[in-house]
Amino acid sequence: MKKCFQWMAAVALGLACSLGNSFAQSYPNKPIQIIVPVAAGGGTDLLARTLGQKVGELLGQSVVIENRLGAGGNIGVEAVTKAKPDGYTLLLSPGTIATNVAVYRKLPYDLLKDLQTVTLVGQTGSVLVVHPSVKANNLREFVDLAKANPGELNYGTAGMSSPQHLHAEFFNQLAGTKTNHIPYKGQSQAMTDLVGGQLAYMFSPVQNALPYIQQGRIRALAMAASQRNPNLPNVPSLAESGYKGVDLANWFAVYAPAGTPPAIVKKLNAAFVQVGNTPEMKAKFEKLGFEPFFTSSESGTDFMRSELVRWARVAAYAGIKAE
Repeated sequence: MKKCFQWMAAVALGLACSLGNSFAQSYPNKPIQIIVPVAAGGGTDLLARTLGQKVGELLGQSVVIENRLGAGGNIGVEAVTKAKPDGYTLLLSPGTIATNVAVYRKLPYDLLKDLQTVTLVGQTGSVLVVHPSVKANNLREFVDLAKANPGELNYGTAGMSSPQHLHAEFFNQLAGTKTNHIPYKGQSQAMTDLVGGQLAYMFSPVQNALPYIQQGRIRALAMAASQRNPNLPNVPSLAESGYKGVDLANWFAVYAPAGTPPAIVKKLNAAFVQVGNTPEMKAKFEKLGFEPFFTSSESGTDFMRSELVRWARVAAYAGIKAE
């Protein structure tokens, strides 16, 4: 009897694999939708549209981008977790997908159980910038200043529990400093007040801070990463400044609903990786301020697990919860 069941299980598995491979061979035979959980026109949206067009051309089908906003990106993520797992509904999300797990008390999905990572696609550096009035010319002087004046240096972010908030508190934890958080309703408002001198410093995506750095209206002290950024070659990394192994880059990834046939996930992964490694796409990434960062599905999942652990610890240490 046991052997009979084992034989039946083996036959069933073989049939499932055969059907999955057959389905993948004909996939895609209709347009693919990529849901982006942020507003149109921003960096994540442009990244999705740039990649989606070329992936669609490679696969022989159009790729439609839909911006699904709300609840810090959670509405768009939830929509994909509930979509049919057939490869026709995907998600392209920034790293807030991991930080949201750390700061929201309850989410309508389980990230690791309800989504399947297709691939990481890119990242953009974060830079620690200060107003010129801040009497610190390098990171060491900045840390000394913050320690000498606990709770007096104000930093701005795109809002409570935003990645910038977590990045700043993560650095406070590392450096042993205490500074004052000023949340804004968006990155641009915080940058305006930093340039105007109402804030002392902030952690900002490179592409947002770069024009003001070049104009001398704010000063860059350190790349919040393990290496320097080609757009700011004279700005040392955190690793060079004594904080080795710390990388606060903003990253982006593509996901499919859990249960999507492995053969289709593999086909999608191959398409994104092939497109991302072309000279044309690398040039477009550079123009948008992104660095290509493509992985296997398995490596992308492992990376996600490590990010969930990291930001859960930071949020718990700083007592950060979404409003």
